[in-house]
Amino acid sequence: MRNIWKNLAAATAVFAVFAGAPAFAADSEPPKPDGQVADLKITDKDYSIGSKDAKVVIVEYASLTCPHCANFHTKEMPPIKKEFVETGKVRFVYRDFPLDRTALMAAMIARCAGRDRYFAFLDTFYATQSQWAAASNPQTALMSLARLGGMAQKDFEACTRNEEVQNAILAQRLEASNEFKVKATPTVYVNGAAYSGGMTTGELRTLLNRLLGKQ
Repeated sequence: MRNIWKNLAAATAVFAVFAGAPAFAADSEPPKPDGQVADLKITDKDYSIGSKDAKVVIVEYASLTCPHCANFHTKEMPPIKKEFVETGKVRFVYRDFPLDRTALMAAMIARCAGRDRYFAFLDTFYATQSQWAAASNPQTALMSLARLGGMAQKDFEACTRNEEVQNAILAQRLEASNEFKVKATPTVYVNGAAYSGGMTTGELRTLLNRLLGKQ
């Protein structure tokens, strides 16, 4: 298979990884769901955190080059993960919906990092999105980040040529479009109900508390 990234120009970039603590968000009324509840067919092949026995399941379709997705991950989701996911009340499932080749490459790298490092790579990519996504050579920028995360250069290069990983991501995107009618990122499902554009921390907290029977 030809390397779809071979036309990218050579450059170098070194990025510092940051994790900022989000400010507390007041609870607010969540938006209405977009339509009917979907059967998202969650399996052990999905990338998820939290208890598999949780009463509530959040499924997010996102693109690693989407600014709205970066905002959702770096600003809105951290308190939700701490309050609901880490305590076993909610399971969070992340699914790729790449909007461009750069997002596809980043998604491949996160998967190649392995399940034990997958979400750490996602968090890093979203936290530094403004630096690598618009770089003159996104592949070189991503390689610098991957090395900081412990991925050897040979493994990185092999990953960008991995047809199996690429096809799995593209198949997930196609399924989302055809079966679940995902049209934008982020699209967040809560127990199968879709909310396009994501939600604020306060909106999501209110919804989760209702589903958990606290309100």
